[in-house]
Amino acid sequence: MPQDNKNQGWIDSMRIIKIIGFLLILMLVQVSTAATDITVRPSVMVEYSVDPAYLMPGDEGTVTVTLKNAAELYSYYSAPQDKEFDLTAQVLEASLMGTDVVMVTSGTYYDVGLLGPGDTIDFTYSIIVSENAPDSIQFLNFVFVGGGNMYDVKWKVPVTIDTSRIKLINSEISKNGDYIVLDIANVRPNTIKAVTIVPATNNVEFQPAQYFIGTMDSDEMFTIQFDIEPEDGVEQIGVKAIFKNGNNWHESDIQTINVNNSKPLDIVGTESNPMLLLGIVGGLFALIIIFFVVMRKRRSSSE
Repeated sequence: MPQDNKNQGWIDSMRIIKIIGFLLILMLVQVSTAATDITVRPSVMVEYSVDPAYLMPGDEGTVTVTLKNAAELYSYYSAPQDKEFDLTAQVLEASLMGTDVVMVTSGTYYDVGLLGPGDTIDFTYSIIVSENAPDSIQFLNFVFVGGGNMYDVKWKVPVTIDTSRIKLINSEISKNGDYIVLDIANVRPNTIKAVTIVPATNNVEFQPAQYFIGTMDSDEMFTIQFDIEPEDGVEQIGVKAIFKNGNNWHESDIQTINVNNSKPLDIVGTESNPMLLLGIVGGLFALIIIFFVVMRKRRSSSE
């Protein structure tokens, strides 16, 4: 009887071991099946830049969209051999769509090719801003179509329009009207180039003939001086600034300066007009006589 119990215990142990082994096999099959069902797609990052950063009405510029395949090589281990996923991104189409204010003048990219893990690719588009564009932020739509298991990408690209220009401030005018001093301020939010101050009036000689400043950062100010020699009869003179925003030329508003207001009033000297001096002295003498006559009459009436 003890021998039978021992055999029965051994049989039960073997059954438990078989059951555990079967369960382990099922778990391995499920893990292997789940691994083979894994879907891994490339990871695409989007960056953009606009040149110039702040456009003015009528400006032409460029929008550059950069795609980066940020995926890393992915692998898993399963029998009978290891497997690696190919995370190369396929670029089928890339386009940029404008608005009523900002038009895209370049076309769509087609069949660009493959973008491997860690690689980047740039898409550059030409844009133009309408002449009557207001201060605003316009959102252009970038659409990227990928092949294989990739998802399509849609991205909003903001384009900022700023209508501000260079400001000219009349700082000083000489008393004789022979020179002017101007403060030139860049009130735009971005750097501008090739800033030049030029006369906007005929019949006035300026020295120098024009004043070249060059590059001006945002909120930067320069002070300049012109020696002027206006012809007879010229009462006002004007100056303006020309500058480049990106590759686009612009002009500032004309700053008008009243030359006559800068000249001192002509005061007649006593040496040049002795009759005026005699008149003043005579008037004072008459007032003194009148004062004494009035006072004498008051005394007589009081007595």
